[in-house]
Amino acid sequence: MALRPSTRESALTRLEQIRYKALELFAERGFSRVSMRELALHVEIGCGSLYHHFESKERLLFELIEELYDDLLEAVFSTSRGSAAERLRGLLSAHIALHERRGLQFLLAEQELRCLGAPHHEQIQQMRQRYEDSLLARVLEVEPTGPTRLLRPAVQGVIAWLNNLPSWLSQAALEPAEKQALIEGMVFGMLAGVIKQPLQAASPATVALAAHGAAG
Repeated sequence: MALRPSTRESALTRLEQIRYKALELFAERGFSRVSMRELALHVEIGCGSLYHHFESKERLLFELIEELYDDLLEAVFSTSRGSAAERLRGLLSAHIALHERRGLQFLLAEQELRCLGAPHHEQIQQMRQRYEDSLLARVLEVEPTGPTRLLRPAVQGVIAWLNNLPSWLSQAALEPAEKQALIEGMVFGMLAGVIKQPLQAASPATVALAAHGAAG
């Protein structure tokens, strides 16, 4: 779901529109407070038709969160070129840029993950672990300082902070480029204490490449 109905609704399929409206409702009210009947009314289709598209409400939540982690893992591949510092900068910048397309899904991933059943919860946790391992590997490539055992908690903290950006930035009247620059400066500052090489913002070309890869 690369586009929002509010911007180019005609370019979306009916299923994509339903998914986005469901995403909005889950983010606004909380997954557990929305019944399938309420969801059907919100997306303006019959409850039976909704079950035709999605086998359950929980399955829909899983797919929305899975979509986010698919994009994050794709960003690992799309930022795999260049020096070690460029690869780390590129991945962090791609993670930040993804908030422009997946902001509500980041909210679901952080606030509603507990609502998933055990099999789906485990799949998402595995995807998150793969992404965490990938980011940790990038940090290890840029000459970390201090004990290696400190690096994973540092990476986990960065990921948790990044994933909670939608709620933090919801009231900020900033342009996307301004948000990206502000967040990059803060994240790179957070990592400055555990790596030797200073980080600066990735080039626009690197960010564009990562965004294109995640959208593919």
